Amino acid sequence: MAKTYYAEGRQIAYFIRGICILIGLALYFNTPGLHWGFFIGILFGSVVAGEVLGSIWIKRRRSAAQQTKKKPSAKSRASSATTTNTKVLSNQELIHADVDMLSGTDFERLMELYYISKGYTVTRVGGAGDHEVDLILKGKEGYKIAVQCKRWKRDVGNDIILRLKAGKQVHGCYDAWIVTTSNFTKAAKEAAERLNIKLINGLVLHDKLSNWRKSMSATEIKPKGSRSR
Repeated sequence: MAKTYYAEGRQIAYFIRGICILIGLALYFNTPGLHWGFFIGILFGSVVAGEVLGSIWIKRRRSAAQQTKKKPSAKSRASSATTTNTKVLSNQELIHADVDMLSGTDFERLMELYYISKGYTVTRVGGAGDHEVDLILKGKEGYKIAVQCKRWKRDVGNDIILRLKAGKQVHGCYDAWIVTTSNFTKAAKEAAERLNIKLINGLVLHDKLSNWRKSMSATEIKPKGSRSR
């Protein structure tokens, strides 16, 4: 880049020299009685003017480039603002938040609170190596249910169904459910039916959460039945 700015500066210098020389020649030949020293002065002045203006051009171009590099992009500023404004929602805030605006982690927390209120003991799994299992529910009967939470806009495919089937076995669960804010593909529904995996789509989920929120008291829920693995 530095070479490019230098080349541009040299071109500016050559251009100014040429203009000055042409002007000097025009004056010299069209003005009777001018001493030849005038023409020599024009040549010398054109070289100096070209060098000075060319150097100024290079400095300004480099300075502008440095300012551009230092100035954060709009994307960086937006990312920084998002990070700064992100806060951990309390349980009460989470319960009444717009589900479609939650992060994947907050959606898992919300479903944890929901199932705790329904009498389950909940273990949060999630993270690397979770085998598509985010929550493990344990009912009063003692059997475990593997739950995958998908806060997605696109439909859940059959690959998730198959991985959850394996995760169910890895975690020693009796049953498996998938909860999503979106829907399921036809292939996913067919696979779930064959593998006996319960599917809860966005419409059903919103109804469940709406009824749950109406039944909630104003006090904040604390996940007493929750434990992390």
